[in-house]
Amino acid sequence: MQVERMSSYSILITEKVKEMRVAEAYEYIDAIQSFKGDWPLYVTPKELLESEKEYDVESLTPIPATHGALEFLEFYVDEEELAEVLRGLIEEDYISPIMKALEAGVPLHRALPPSILEEFEDFGKFIKNYLIEIALPLRGGEDVASMVESFEWVEEVELFETEVFLVDPDLVEKELEKSYYVGEYLRRLEKLFSSAMETRLHLMLVRGFGEASLTFKDIEKAVEKLLKELPVVRCTTMFTRILPLA
Repeated sequence: MQVERMSSYSILITEKVKEMRVAEAYEYIDAIQSFKGDWPLYVTPKELLESEKEYDVESLTPIPATHGALEFLEFYVDEEELAEVLRGLIEEDYISPIMKALEAGVPLHRALPPSILEEFEDFGKFIKNYLIEIALPLRGGEDVASMVESFEWVEEVELFETEVFLVDPDLVEKELEKSYYVGEYLRRLEKLFSSAMETRLHLMLVRGFGEASLTFKDIEKAVEKLLKELPVVRCTTMFTRILPLA
């Protein structure tokens, strides 16, 4: 295991997808994040764990990176453009509740009936912004949250100590090169992580907003600037991210 402060950060997906805008890559992102993987770690919000209230939850599989992983927690759409398209698919009475749900922060995939979502051939064109979460494994991270909170795009930082399962990113990249499809890639990673090294580390979750016109390469550049401030571990970690349903 290697601790690096200036190591190059890379999202472990194909170069073709890296060059795409986030909006264009929505279906690829969804294919990864909707994968029901058997990962060795669950990451759950503290308030959900401590609450006596029962929540409906959803789970996400993160996108692997050379340093940890990342997830797109929310996508935000151009509501006027979406409403115009919906008028050709559903009755007007149903559109207002959907728009109100979106304004309240409910993601589109939960605000729209599945039958309507299936009608969209290019859902990504409606996406304007996103909320992303960068998961970074750290060696000794008690006092480092303040180092990244000043970055313009960073909205929130969460830091906790846990048992993290780590794999050399070079091995992950080899599995990517062998894979023809997203599902095949993730199944290969499941096998790889079934024997992953378990280490007690700090896991930092950095959340922030971005424009869907940005590419994955743009995201890499933004995250790499964070790495210069942190005792980050150059290892990939995969987990099941648990989120409460709105």
